Amino acid sequence: MDDRPTHIEVPDVVGMTGREAHALCRGLGLFLGYYDMDRQLPRSMVIAHQEPPPGTMAAPAAAVRIWTKWDPLLDQK
Repeated sequence: MDDRPTHIEVPDVVGMTGREAHALCRGLGLFLGYYDMDRQLPRSMVIAHQEPPPGTMAAPAAAVRIWTKWDPLLDQK
């Protein structure tokens, strides 16, 4: 019997840094996708929008696409 879930609830990653969102999604069995996968998100960027929206049920290994915005407070850390 296979105990793996057939669907995973997409978390709310808006407001998180890329690193936080990546860790959360990976732990749930989802991928985090953004426009330039060859480069890591700068530390000063936070997630402004995501697709699919939080609460959506997704297949395991599905991608959560994100759009980011600059957060000047993160540059000061």
